[in-house]
Amino acid sequence: MKAPRLPFVPVYRKELKTYFISPIAYVILFIFNLVMGFIAYALLGYYNLMSMRESAYPYGGFSLNPTEMIGGPIFHNMGVTSLFMLPLLTMRLFSEEKKTDTIELLFTYPLRDWDIVWGKFLAVLTVYAVMVGITGIFFFMVEVWLNFDRLVLLNAYLGLLLLGAAFLAAGLFLSSLTDNQIVAAVMTFGLLLLFWIISWVSDLAGPRFKEFFTSLSLFEHYDNFPKGILDTRDLIYYLSFSSLFLYLTLRVLASKRYRG
Repeated sequence: MKAPRLPFVPVYRKELKTYFISPIAYVILFIFNLVMGFIAYALLGYYNLMSMRESAYPYGGFSLNPTEMIGGPIFHNMGVTSLFMLPLLTMRLFSEEKKTDTIELLFTYPLRDWDIVWGKFLAVLTVYAVMVGITGIFFFMVEVWLNFDRLVLLNAYLGLLLLGAAFLAAGLFLSSLTDNQIVAAVMTFGLLLLFWIISWVSDLAGPRFKEFFTSLSLFEHYDNFPKGILDTRDLIYYLSFSSLFLYLTLRVLASKRYRG
């Protein structure tokens, strides 16, 4: 029995091919993993130093948990690094199409607007999954000497993918608003940074709005995942955040098609 054809697959393949025939994906993957490799090396060195102190003073009260001391900081730093890197991945998704006028050609294809949005989103999400998946090599290598809690690591990777999906959905939307890639990247970074640090004003807003600002923070919802905590509120937040910006992108495309 022939599998049903998914309409967004041609767009997905086109976007994925565009990423990997140009240097942009390779440069971002290299820089991201270079930074994370340096951070992992520094954390591993600090853990070894603490281990030597523990062996010299076995009753010093040290609690050496590699998942907490190495894994947790790595995933938090991956979240922060993604905040800086992902706008560079999404800035061209629609901006380039508009600048080269190929978006009009895209509208002539027998595709729904949703197929276009979904294909582009899944393509850039695949690139991001490859980018963060490479970091798993580090945990695989050092697990020969250290015992990581695999369930906590899997939970952290799930949180990282959800965080990345939220970043990418927002970037996709802002890329649909302009034909300038630099403007799209700057707007995306500014919006994501705002949602990352918005909880900073929670204490100043008073008890009435403290929980409101905290609930809007991308960081506050991500913070549980590297700790091994899987909270449905965090899942709902990221899925809602991503769905909202994908829907807004869909509305932008619909308005352009109508005007065209």
